[in-house]
Amino acid sequence: MTRDEETRFFCSELSRRAGERVAGTASTGAVWLLLEYPHGWGRRAFEESALSAEVKKYFNETTARVRHSRLLFIKTDRGRTDAHMNLFVVRCRERSPFAVRLRLEKYEDVLGYDLAAVASGRDPQGGEVWDRPLFLVCTHGRRDKCCAKFGVPLYNSLREFAGESVWQSSHVGGDRFAGNLVCFPHGLFYAHATPEAGRRAVEAYAAGRLLTEGFRGRACYAHFIQAAESFVRDGAGLTGVEALRFLSAEPAQADVWRVRFVERSGGRLHEALVCRRPSEFTNPITCHSAEPHTVPQYLLEEHSIREAS
Repeated sequence: MTRDEETRFFCSELSRRAGERVAGTASTGAVWLLLEYPHGWGRRAFEESALSAEVKKYFNETTARVRHSRLLFIKTDRGRTDAHMNLFVVRCRERSPFAVRLRLEKYEDVLGYDLAAVASGRDPQGGEVWDRPLFLVCTHGRRDKCCAKFGVPLYNSLREFAGESVWQSSHVGGDRFAGNLVCFPHGLFYAHATPEAGRRAVEAYAAGRLLTEGFRGRACYAHFIQAAESFVRDGAGLTGVEALRFLSAEPAQADVWRVRFVERSGGRLHEALVCRRPSEFTNPITCHSAEPHTVPQYLLEEHSIREAS
């Protein structure tokens, strides 16, 4: 695809126009390392950064050692005056997730921390246990122009609305879902968030509620379980962030799964039969895609509810 051809479309707009289903598309990860890097981000933000080779090696080894871990760059506005950099270690899980903030005077300070111990909850390494939500908006325009076009207005609006709890982030996954919003520490992903929809999601999460409008899923679940949770919540009208507990999942046949949850309050059992099918439409999955493709779509085939015995 030529540069002129790339400028003719925005992959996020094409996704919205096609009515792409977003349930079951959240990036997965149990541990998220959010490193403040208030400089320009190249297309490959971490690899192209000015971090020293030693610091890069440390983060590469840490993410290799800590299972299901990911590193993102974050930043706020260019006018920051804080002499220290923030590093948030976030542990995403269904219940009682947490975040710990470490303060770095220079990036090499991270070499003295055991981030695996922080992520496990065993030892915060002198860091501050963060008792507030963290909201990330992907604004990584050099990765995909949609992240700038839709992410920057979303970030500006949410920063005004929710203040210092809102951060810009590097690529979170799913360019075609920009504006992308992530609510930590639970790791709730939202797609195609406008400033208005983003404010509703942020306000709900701060109050302990989860909106299913634009909900991609939560990072601690596999994609088909993400989709099942969204379908169950819609069907049962459940809004509490921790209203459901995952019980089990098993394949029913190829690309079909039976997923079970129990309600935290009342103990009702939910069973969802979820299937994955290719989309009927084809679209570029990023603004750099050379060819259009189908995308996986999750559908609900059955949902049953059984009262607690």
